[in-house]
Amino acid sequence: MIFRPHAIGTVAAALTAAVLSLLSGCPPSGAAGEDAGSSDRDDAGTEPDDDAGSTPDDDAGSTPNDAGSGSDDAGSTPDDAGPGDPFGRYDRAGPATVTLVAGAVDLGGFSPVDLDVYLPSTPGPRPVVSLSPGLLQPREAYRPYGERLASHGVIVVVRDDPGVLTDTQTVADGIVTIATTWLDAENADSASPLFGRVDQSRLGLAGHSRGGKASLVAAEQRLHDVASAWFGLDPVDASEFAGGAMARDALPDLGMATGFFGAEVTSSCSPADDNYHVLFLLAPTPSVELVGLGAGHTQLQDEDHCVGCAACSPQGSADGDVVLGLAVRYLTAFFARELLDDATVGAGLDGAGAALDVAEGRITRATR
Repeated sequence: MIFRPHAIGTVAAALTAAVLSLLSGCPPSGAAGEDAGSSDRDDAGTEPDDDAGSTPDDDAGSTPNDAGSGSDDAGSTPDDAGPGDPFGRYDRAGPATVTLVAGAVDLGGFSPVDLDVYLPSTPGPRPVVSLSPGLLQPREAYRPYGERLASHGVIVVVRDDPGVLTDTQTVADGIVTIATTWLDAENADSASPLFGRVDQSRLGLAGHSRGGKASLVAAEQRLHDVASAWFGLDPVDASEFAGGAMARDALPDLGMATGFFGAEVTSSCSPADDNYHVLFLLAPTPSVELVGLGAGHTQLQDEDHCVGCAACSPQGSADGDVVLGLAVRYLTAFFARELLDDATVGAGLDGAGAALDVAEGRITRATR
């Protein structure tokens, strides 16, 4: 099970974050405004300047300041998420430089599986999030999530969805293999880009649409004692292509924190009887449900890389860049809370701007 990198490059995460922030209509403020106007690092990965809040070493365990309300591991100091920054530090790129490693791994199927691995420059073993795309969707469509999470010190692994000839149960089995056997092997292999980089005690699972269901099934079946948290991007627990697996059956006994970002517009790709809200009502506490008002199912990914988006009808009425910006921010903040112990985020994600987004009509929110 050898990972064969075939492309390595530095990701301009700060630029992507600035573009998403501008397109989302969320006003840049404080350090965020400065980051959007002038990059806190160049594409070659130089150290961030003072405007970035702190050096990447702060992410690895600097001395807490007097605010003391977040883990040192959560990134820059709480001043980054102060009164002048109502959407919090996760609305933009963090202090770490991100390296994208693209490669392939043999999971025992018909052909090797292509993976993207987003590696932060933050030193030491890091938490990992496994992100699973929707049906037929390529890993490139979820690059904004990988970039943002990794810039805040979390390794992200994304694979292509294998398509309709592979049922959801098999996809879930692959998620388990990647999250356990493969990660363990890469962490121990001195020739791997992941050598010594994986904190095996801090694993998060996430996914969009079919990938949300598959990652949840993986958590329920074999990763419930391994993973710490799960986040669904408009997950769909449909019986089609399921291979007999239904996420709702074991969800009440999951035993980990869950989060949902759902699209308000029900479509042919996200029927109401199988959507995020059905799962949220069964999720154990703690759980948070955020719903993008006017959002459509495919707007939770980079639509420039979406395969077959036109088949999902009706489409969302909200601005797609606004929806994607919200989803990226909330997924990142959720895992910062669960994997980086950032208590400033809060149970209802208020530290990530949830209350403000509710007040300004971008989302609705419920908690359990």
